[in-house]
Amino acid sequence: MKVMETMNTKNTLLFFGIPGLLMMIAMNYLLPLALQRGIALHWAVFFAVWSPIMILFVLVLHFRNKSGQPFFEFFRVTRICKKCWLVTILAFFVVQVGELALAPTRGFLASLPYMNAPDFYPALFKPDYMVELPLKIFMGMNVQGNSGVLFFWALWIIVNIVGEELLWRGYALPRMEKYFGKWAWLVNGLLWNFAVHMFMRWSWITLLPISLIIPFLCQKTKSIWPGVFIHGLGNLLVFVILIPSVMA
Repeated sequence: MKVMETMNTKNTLLFFGIPGLLMMIAMNYLLPLALQRGIALHWAVFFAVWSPIMILFVLVLHFRNKSGQPFFEFFRVTRICKKCWLVTILAFFVVQVGELALAPTRGFLASLPYMNAPDFYPALFKPDYMVELPLKIFMGMNVQGNSGVLFFWALWIIVNIVGEELLWRGYALPRMEKYFGKWAWLVNGLLWNFAVHMFMRWSWITLLPISLIIPFLCQKTKSIWPGVFIHGLGNLLVFVILIPSVMA
């Protein structure tokens, strides 16, 4: 397969749409089959969500090898200025406040036809999920005294951040900029939101702040670091809940 130097409309739709469709199919049809066969919920969800991303990442790594470009250059892992870091830190708080303010929209979207979460989804992904401290169950695992929960979430974060930010902001966005120009960030963010997160469609409005702010900053700074920081720190905050719950 040819290495893409420019991602036009068709290639962009395929690059975001195919993984998103595969994730939705895996979560809605393969996940219940895995649970019926006795596979633990957390591992069944992990592979349902991340297998398409990992397959795509391997393919893109093949592109990188064919291109001959240095890894950091190919995936736009470049330094950003101190001012950019300050803006990124501020943007992180804007994302958190924005998602909190828009959280009630999950219930509205879930009330629409074909928009609600299936019963077999883990509670964490459901639109009515409420955190009760200390957590007793996380992704189907007993939490108290179970340090394995922490290792699992650490693995989840690594695959999530490394996979998604290198793919969507590191590989796709620079090549989209050559076709979509100054609006590449908007196309990138909307497709990341609505296509990649089809399996969490009740969160489409809630995810708009992070979906739009990350690609905007990554395009402005010509670096994936704003995405890694905002996306990664948001996921790391889950440890604030998990660690005390494990130790309870």
